[in-house]
Amino acid sequence: MPNVRHRLPRVLALCVLIGGSALSGCSTDVAGRPVPAAGFLDQPESEAPHTRSAIAQPPRIPAPRGDADACGLLSPEDLTPVGGVAGPPHPGSPVPGACAHLLGGSPDSPDNTAAAGFHEPFPAIAQRQPRGVEVDVRGYSSWLYCEPVTGYQTCTAATAIRSDRSLLTMLSLKDASAADTAERLFGLTTAALQKLPPA
Repeated sequence: MPNVRHRLPRVLALCVLIGGSALSGCSTDVAGRPVPAAGFLDQPESEAPHTRSAIAQPPRIPAPRGDADACGLLSPEDLTPVGGVAGPPHPGSPVPGACAHLLGGSPDSPDNTAAAGFHEPFPAIAQRQPRGVEVDVRGYSSWLYCEPVTGYQTCTAATAIRSDRSLLTMLSLKDASAADTAERLFGLTTAALQKLPPA
């Protein structure tokens, strides 16, 4: 089995999609367009993707959620459909407050990664990723953004759980389509959201 410790830094370089002060060089927008997939509430074809000007309304938060251990937001059972876990979790990656899990499943895809944790408020992330799209996760507003980077399709979802915080989930899969990655990310986002206690 390859050394997991050496694989993680290269994978996390793909996470420029998340942006944030914790990642240097991530303040510019990355080109691309997300593809909402099964599970995420699809927008009507005639409706343009939401942009910064289209999210003036507060995000939908049916019941504010509290914090939990970021490394416990995605269990080995949750990660089985995306390749299972390959090694220990990596707290503080790809951003502080998150936890990354390298995925197994295929020697051809050694850097497949899933992550979950907490990040900036929903509007801040939507503003940083103007080409993302607002979707629905169990009634919560979630900002979906997908981008292929060096052969890996990486999708992030920032789900509004409080006015000051979002639940961040990420999935990066080699040679995958945006639709397939987004669909699998929906399952991970739902699993993580259900583990959060009421605020």
